[in-house]
Amino acid sequence: MLQLTLTQACPTANAQRSAVATRVNGLSALVSFYFGYWFSHWRA
Repeated sequence: MLQLTLTQACPTANAQRSAVATRVNGLSALVSFYFGYWFSHWRA
């Protein structure tokens, strides 16, 4: 509950946190795509 109140009180930190989460999600998707591509070509 404290974190939720802190997030509501500071929208700038909330926006930064969501931007970081979006960047991490995109990076993990890129890494998983790269490994899937490499693994499929390595098996073939």
